[in-house]
This record gives sequence, structure tokens and C-alpha cells, in this order.
Amino acid sequence: MIACGRKIRVYSFAGLAEHTMGQFGFYMLNFMLFIQSAGSCISYFILVADTLPVLLSIYVPQYPILGDRQLMTILISVILIFPLNLFRSIGALARWSAFAVFLLPIMVLTVLIRAPSYAGQHDAPLLAIGRDPVAATGIMSFAFVCSQVAFSNYLSQRNQSLSAWSKTSAFSTLLSWVISISFAVVGYLSFGVDADANIFSNFPVDDHVINIGRLALGVSMILTVPMAFYPARDAIQKTLGLETTQKQPNNLQHYSLTVILFTIFLATGVNLRSLGKVYSVVGGIASSCLAYIIPGYAYLKVFRPFTPTSVSGEPSERIAFAKSTTDDLADENLTSSWILSACSVLLLAFGSMVMVLTAIGAFK
Repeated sequence: MIACGRKIRVYSFAGLAEHTMGQFGFYMLNFMLFIQSAGSCISYFILVADTLPVLLSIYVPQYPILGDRQLMTILISVILIFPLNLFRSIGALARWSAFAVFLLPIMVLTVLIRAPSYAGQHDAPLLAIGRDPVAATGIMSFAFVCSQVAFSNYLSQRNQSLSAWSKTSAFSTLLSWVISISFAVVGYLSFGVDADANIFSNFPVDDHVINIGRLALGVSMILTVPMAFYPARDAIQKTLGLETTQKQPNNLQHYSLTVILFTIFLATGVNLRSLGKVYSVVGGIASSCLAYIIPGYAYLKVFRPFTPTSVSGEPSERIAFAKSTTDDLADENLTSSWILSACSVLLLAFGSMVMVLTAIGAFK
């Protein structure tokens, strides 16, 4: 994606999609971003419902109403989460976002400390193939997709050369994979085939160490919902033409859309219990498109490794303009790499397969 951006001097995901796929690409990208962000919001509401009401029912048993899953999730969401979604810019939540990140080590440590205690109580075959590999692929896509922030991260680098970006992205991807696979291995070896999508649901409710992690997760989700809500709202605003480089939504449009989307996401999250299903469907459809299909197609379209010409152009008026510090050095004559070309074909084929199989499985 970054090579494509350097080639055509477009430094936004939406700009790249529109350059390579036209108006259809712009609207498809915003639709997939909405599905991805909406799925994230819904999954966070499910996690709030799976943690805080459980803790309240254990530690405040004299008030049974506090353990009501739906009622408490609605109250917590309306009182604590909804006000955080009223700002126009996500930048207003920077401090809350940082606090949510600081809660992550608490969650990880509680699981790593307690999970080994349950090892041996569950069947964990090492060579078995899971019941639904396609759903698992969708879940991994949902967890790892980050192409929508690739250009933002690239533009934030002091050294914006392609070689520097290659090193940065390779290191961050490897580190993310190591952390995730370590967590997954501990969870699987401890709970085996009985492992739940929400790892805290695998532990008994009277495990006080784990309940510290549950509390951290619940509070973190309260602060994390807006991080997914803002992109979802932005995608709808751009699709409806309410937000462009020339205008912003008025107060009525902004608050009306906020209330409508929040109500839909909350109602869905409160009534759903299958976190894994949300992950697999959203990941298989939206994340596979964002992570595999669009980047793969964009590279083949921009560099056209199988034809003698390539694409170049200027940023669309509908896309906010961004400039790289290396624009003056950017080489419009960048040529395609056979490795990247092969990877692009594989990404396109793999993403399409996952999307189709997930859609078929979801609507059976």
C-alpha cells in the first residue's frame, strides 16, 4: 500500500481505493470500514455485558438487579459510554485511550498467572484441526487488520523512505504476532477445545485474581467503544456526503447520527452473546476486504506487473490531501517487484476465498 501511495502520491486508504477502483472503491471502502468498526463496537458491548454485570452480581449480591446482564449493560453504556461519543474528533479522548492501554498489562498478567492452574483439566489435542478453519481465519483477520491506519502511521514516521517503512512494519507485525500467539498458546493449552472466544469466560466467576482482569477488561471496553464508534460514524458521514474536504455535518446531523448508531450498536450488543460469531463474520467479510483484497488489487492496478503501463494521478477533491516528507524524492517510475506482485495475487485470491466462504457460512 505504501509503495502504491508513493507511486501515485496519494497518502490515504480512501484515496488509494478511489484511485484504483473509482467511485465504487470509495464507497466500498467506507462500507467495509463501517462494518469493521460496527462489529468492533458490538463486540465491545458484548464484552462489557460479559464482565461488569458478572462482577456486580458476585461482589454486591444483596442487589440482584445489578447482575442483570441487559439492564446493567444499557445503564453503563448510556451513562458512561454514550457521552464519550458526542465529541466530533476522537482526539478529545486521547487521555482516556492512553488509560485503556495501561489496563492491558493487567489483563494479560492475570491470565498468564492463573491460566496454567487449569491446564490438564481440558482436552487440548496438538495435531487436531478445528471445526471451522474459515471462521478462525476471519477471527484472525479481524484481530490483525490494520491497513486502515497504514498511511497515518507511515506519515507519522520521521524517516519516510520505503526501506524504513519496511523495517518498521515488519518489526511491529512480528511483535504483534509473537504476543498474540503466546497468548493463544497459553489459552489453548489451559482450556483446549473448551476455550471460549472471551478468554475470561473460561475461568470460574469466583477466581479473585481473574476478576481483577475482568474489571480491567470491562473498564477498558468502556473507554474503547468510542475508538471504534468514531470511525463508523465518519464512514457513514462520508458515504452520505455530510463530511467532505469542504464541509462538516451540522449539529443536528452530528447528534442525530450519533444517537441512531449508538442505539443500533448497543441493542445488537446487548442481545448477542456469541462473541466468536461476531468476530468471524465481521472478520471474514470486512476485515478480509480491508486487509487482503483492496491492498492486493491496488498494487496490481497501480504497478500493473503483467502489462507495460502503470497508473498515476492526482488526489481526488473528495479526499483530504496529505503530503509525505519524501514527496520531492518520490520516484514515479517505481517498478513492480515480482515478490510483491506474487503476494498481491495471493492476497487477492485468499481474501476473496475467505469472504465468499464466510458469507456462505453466515447465511446458511
